[in-house]
Amino acid sequence: MNSSPRQDAGADLEVFDIAGPLPSGTTILEASAGTGKTWAIAALVARQVAEGLALEKLLVVTFSRAATQELRERVRERLIRTELTLRHAIAGTDPPHEVDRLDHAVLRDAVGQAWPVDELQIRQRRLRDALGAFDNATIATIHQFCQSVLRGLGVAGDIDPGTTLVEDLSELIGQVVDDVYLARYRRQETPPFSHAIARAIATAVTGDSAAVIGPTDADADSLDAERVRFGEAVRAELAVRKRRLGILSYDDLLQDLAAALADPQAPARERMRQRWSVILVDEFQDTD
Repeated sequence: MNSSPRQDAGADLEVFDIAGPLPSGTTILEASAGTGKTWAIAALVARQVAEGLALEKLLVVTFSRAATQELRERVRERLIRTELTLRHAIAGTDPPHEVDRLDHAVLRDAVGQAWPVDELQIRQRRLRDALGAFDNATIATIHQFCQSVLRGLGVAGDIDPGTTLVEDLSELIGQVVDDVYLARYRRQETPPFSHAIARAIATAVTGDSAAVIGPTDADADSLDAERVRFGEAVRAELAVRKRRLGILSYDDLLQDLAAALADPQAPARERMRQRWSVILVDEFQDTD
């Protein structure tokens, strides 16, 4: 790869070069499947560490538990390989593997001159220390990351340490729909809508509990307004029961952390800035 710009669909894009200047600010690497995205993430971790960033200051997020495990293994393998490369360079011997672009990036400065031995020793020590503390590396799914942050916030995060994360709330939602439907319409000979429609409304409003339930301008006596009121009642009751049962859904994690960070002066923001300096997000298009 090289760092010269190229044209793509009318936009100016730069080809990513692991040996070039490290990205700063918000940077998106766009690539097709099989072109080395995981390699690039692992290489970025190794280079950041070699150049002085503590491993604990790096946050690596991906989209599934399986992908997390694979990425964790790839990052560790890259750290081992780069540390070995430096060790052989210090000894003046050839490493047992082919030297790739990342190896060149950690062995030479920006103008391609080999680093002196004392600098190579410093870089090797950083990588060795990172491997020794590798269990403390934050490589997680987006939901694991949210749960970890919320638990670490204490009073700044609205989450009970004993809360259980559940994948499927459909049974609980069904119970809430039944109870709210009966409570609201049991005295009416003809309810405003069927139980099946009630379940459809509940599915819609609980699928994204941060979304606004609408229409918001419906006439107070209209059927649409009653559907909105029913949806709001279901959402409110579900929240009460989840708290009572001590459970959270995956969406709750995203929304609770977003709420904790909503205020520009929120202490959670400063804690996260202190905790992580560099964030690498794998498969960014799969996050919401």
